[in-house]
Amino acid sequence: MYQTQRFVNAIASQLFGTYLYRILALMTAMIFLAISNSSFALATNPGATCPANFSQSSLTNADYSSLVSAVNTNNYVTVAGNAAGSIPLQIRMNTVESSTNTQLSNFGVITAGGLNAINVRRTFPNNTAFTDINLDFRNSITSQPIFLTNVALSAFDIDYANSNGNTFDDLVQITGVNEAGATITGAFQPIVGSNIIFDQNLQGLYTRSVNDPNCPAKDLGTQCQGSIQFSQPVTSVKIRYTNTGFLPTATNQEIDIRVDNYCYVPQYIFSGTVFDDNGGITLPQANANQPNFTTGTYNNANYFNGVFNTPPESGIAGSTVRLVSCSNTSTIYATQPSGTGATIGQYQFSVPLSTFGTNRSICLIESRTGTTYPVRTTSDNINTGFATTTYNYPSRNFGRVIPENAALVLRKFQFVNDCSTGLNYNSITTTSDPRTGFSTEGINGNIVPGQCIAYRITATNRANTPITNSVVQDRLQERGQNGALVTSILANPVASTTDYASDSVPIGQNGLVKTNPFPLNQRTSRDFYFNTKYGTTNGNP
Repeated sequence: MYQTQRFVNAIASQLFGTYLYRILALMTAMIFLAISNSSFALATNPGATCPANFSQSSLTNADYSSLVSAVNTNNYVTVAGNAAGSIPLQIRMNTVESSTNTQLSNFGVITAGGLNAINVRRTFPNNTAFTDINLDFRNSITSQPIFLTNVALSAFDIDYANSNGNTFDDLVQITGVNEAGATITGAFQPIVGSNIIFDQNLQGLYTRSVNDPNCPAKDLGTQCQGSIQFSQPVTSVKIRYTNTGFLPTATNQEIDIRVDNYCYVPQYIFSGTVFDDNGGITLPQANANQPNFTTGTYNNANYFNGVFNTPPESGIAGSTVRLVSCSNTSTIYATQPSGTGATIGQYQFSVPLSTFGTNRSICLIESRTGTTYPVRTTSDNINTGFATTTYNYPSRNFGRVIPENAALVLRKFQFVNDCSTGLNYNSITTTSDPRTGFSTEGINGNIVPGQCIAYRITATNRANTPITNSVVQDRLQERGQNGALVTSILANPVASTTDYASDSVPIGQNGLVKTNPFPLNQRTSRDFYFNTKYGTTNGNP
């Protein structure tokens, strides 16, 4: 500050003897030690309070080291002082110098009484030069700006003279940016026993008069502590270190800074993507009738696997996601469409605990109107597994595909036979001629009334997830329906008594052949057989 090391200078100016000088020097050292010991008692910032239902925290000792290590790298540091995860805070710190002639003596961490602080030491070229220390806050989950309430900071060791002959007059200005984007000044928090005041004209912290002694020690002591608190939520803070201008010059000077407090209403974040689970199989490549999953297009581990694999998969717009009560899905807490553009398919809910009342069973439901992407690859209802101590629920994704990429492929084979009740379906080979074996080709020539046509329907699940509940059904032809000239009836032999549903058409009747619901594991096939007797054109079977 002004005339530093005043006691030593006063003694040095006297022409005492060497012995007396040493005695007085020893006494001076003891006085300084006593002052230092008595002054170190870092006072609690009076603004370090939080409203009800807010989480409260401050920077840890490790946070100061992490921030200093990352200063001016443009990187955000994930803060350990996060109130057990309820304040998802990251901070980016950078400095700005008003003059290239400023000597950057130190920007580091000091420790006093077991507490860390950021030490800023500068030699300014004049009394108007300054150093800005900028702290930008963002949400570690969403990477978006976060607004913290009751942010409180303290500057310590204001007007501490670190060597003889220094002439300076510290001024510390602390401002923040609120939710409206306006710059606001931190409100002064008086500290009992402190020489530091807030000057309305200078809008900063400094020693209350030129007659006050220099700060006796660099120890985070109360005597040289100036504290502020922001009365509005802020997303960034600027600490400007400069001089009052009361003295004509500026020399080697330093202060220490601590972030004492911040508050935040804990938010529970639910996010995910509605995505095209095509494994990268585009519409021109897709084929609803292709059952081959061992080679070619559908030999693809990312296709229809219920997992958002990016790349090659991408989000899809046009869905609606609702945050609901699992026990009563008509209780809707929030609704959001899936994103478009750069955030295509994405959704995100950020809500406080009070949103749910006493309910703790929280689900997400996805729905869609129109005809695009009608096939689901995941459930439409996701139980989030909500717990009050967990704040982030990412990757709650919903998968869909176009009809051409559906999982189930049905192929129908036919075989002309003589209606023998001893027909062995499993012994019939697959050929290109339906008169010699099961074939997908058409039947050439006339079918003699009274002959039979056996059918094999092969259900193939070409996806990478199981089908849990599938039903295959086929309606027998009936004269006059869909251009049919004759009526067919179900005939023996019955392939399996367990494959077909109780309401499936009985032997000797025309109607709907229907299987029981069956599971079909991923990348597997299953065959169903039945025989029909070809009728006559006069309507008699």
